[in-house]
Amino acid sequence: MEKRFKYHFDKRSKRITILIFVLIGLIVAALFYFGHGNYMPAWFISFVVAVSALYVLSIPRYIEVRDDALEIHCILEMTRIHASDLNALHKVERSELRGLIPLLGSYGFFGYYGYYLNLRKWELVKVYAGEWDHFVEIEDIYEQKYLISCRQADKLIEAALEINRRYLQDSHTAPQGSGNQGKP
Repeated sequence: MEKRFKYHFDKRSKRITILIFVLIGLIVAALFYFGHGNYMPAWFISFVVAVSALYVLSIPRYIEVRDDALEIHCILEMTRIHASDLNALHKVERSELRGLIPLLGSYGFFGYYGYYLNLRKWELVKVYAGEWDHFVEIEDIYEQKYLISCRQADKLIEAALEINRRYLQDSHTAPQGSGNQGKP
């Protein structure tokens, strides 16, 4: 069983991304125009390229539910939550996210991702969202919370709970022998 759920970017995220690119372009043009012969434009461009590269590597692409895990794929990183580590999954309404502020991550530049602080519950949440809607909260057995956006939230929850049920059922029906038999 392998199910893939793609991220969709909302209009707000697209507008913020375009606005950031335009602002960076204007600042670079102004630095070149007013900075005759100094190193300020080169330093600024180097800094912006480095920071942008770090952000771009973490842009969420898709969510994949495999037989043994739920995986959140970004451009260069992947978060993997094993089926046995899934503790709770549920839909979250947009109104419940009013106290969420970004600590380290993006709020609109190619989506919403990174570490966010939930001021209502005073906890750290890892966010992977292409749009600020259709949220699913995943909590693992280590009490780490992940907030992901998925337009097919019900199907994602159903698929993740199915692999969790199947894993728990297989672990209870595994033969009880000596040593490491039946364990990965």
